Amino acid sequence: MHPLAERVGDIIRVQRPFPGSGGIVVAVSGGIDSMALLHLLATPALGLRDRLVAAHFDHRLRGAESDADAAFVREAAGQLGLPFESGSGDTRQLAAESGDGIEAAARQLRHGFFARLAKRLDAVVALAHHADDQVETFFLRLLRGAGDRGLSGIQPVSPSPADPGVTLVRPLLGIRRAEIAGYATGERIAYRDDATNSDTRFLRNRIRHELLPRLAEQFGASVSRQVLKSMQLAGDAADCIDQLAADWAGEPPFEQLPVAVQRQVVQRQLFALGDEPSFDLVEALRLEAGRVIEVAPGRRLQRNTDGQLEAVAAESEFLLTKREVSLAGQAGETEFGGLTIRWERLAGGLAKWRELGQADSREVFDAEPLGQAVTLRHWRPGDRYRPIGQAGSAKLQDLFVNQKIPKAERRRLVVAEAADGRLFWVQKLRIADGAKVTESTRELILFSW
Repeated sequence: MHPLAERVGDIIRVQRPFPGSGGIVVAVSGGIDSMALLHLLATPALGLRDRLVAAHFDHRLRGAESDADAAFVREAAGQLGLPFESGSGDTRQLAAESGDGIEAAARQLRHGFFARLAKRLDAVVALAHHADDQVETFFLRLLRGAGDRGLSGIQPVSPSPADPGVTLVRPLLGIRRAEIAGYATGERIAYRDDATNSDTRFLRNRIRHELLPRLAEQFGASVSRQVLKSMQLAGDAADCIDQLAADWAGEPPFEQLPVAVQRQVVQRQLFALGDEPSFDLVEALRLEAGRVIEVAPGRRLQRNTDGQLEAVAAESEFLLTKREVSLAGQAGETEFGGLTIRWERLAGGLAKWRELGQADSREVFDAEPLGQAVTLRHWRPGDRYRPIGQAGSAKLQDLFVNQKIPKAERRRLVVAEAADGRLFWVQKLRIADGAKVTESTRELILFSW
């Protein structure tokens, strides 16, 4: 038996992630990691082969290449003598309808398919996340303001975000990408290359292909190992606070708990519901009992005075929170409302603005009216601003009606406030007249998403 298969066998014996005799749905994209996982779990000595089902989800993002991926996984499953299941979904359509971006829509569709399949087969879902994914996740969550639990990374066993009753298992989580690649090469395992994994428009890919290599170059190849150690320490701290939160049974009252324990009481409930708790989400639920927050499309929660999260079905509530964005420096990036928003400070005025031209996912502003920090949030009743070219200000609600933007979509649109509190940008509407580029403009701020 290959040494890596022995390690995976040891991990399975210690963690016992595959209880009883239920099925194991192996999520297989066709890439090197998932193909290696499929072959490892099918190793005869592990005794799992009869329980395996190879499953593939087509996001319909790559045309003929996506079709070829599905055919490839089907053939690979057949060669191993395993049953094969597949599904597909229109990722672009869901992203357009939800306003949550391609990555979020793809994740929602993918997890939904695997959860439904696992439920039908009375199975758990095995995913091919590995140690390098952990490091990338650390930086992703760091940029989103996660706490100790979030910074401890992906858990070996966790509930599905699509259905908390379905279990996700990650047998390769302690294994480095290079080891998996070495196994695949040595065992001559065929796999498919997905060009989108190199597309640096996606934040995770920029972390993988730009940030981590730069850190390794500047600070040595041990950076990832040190991050993994820090993740372990964060997990230990989270375990301690989590135990305090788990032992809490209503006394003292929620408001009298230490802040760290309050956060953990909220976080552990969100994790149990299959949500990834960002700092903003946890704080919004922690700070105000009764405030309704939309944590995912169509799902709203509020915290009651006893500290428990409750589902809310009200359609009239508005979306969570805000994010402060410093414009100090030359460029930056943040995530909010399902968008990855990049900003850049550029020298120049009207001539530079004309040179940049127009694009659907880009806006250019005069830097001076914005100030040194702006705030991203969702629209609220009573919001108003003066769109470029309009004689006076107008309520956003009236503008949305005029533009025939559906009610469900309005609540997810992102608006931006300048340092003085004035709105200067509303997603899907024109920029504010006061932020337009003029003859007197000397510096620009470029937003792209």
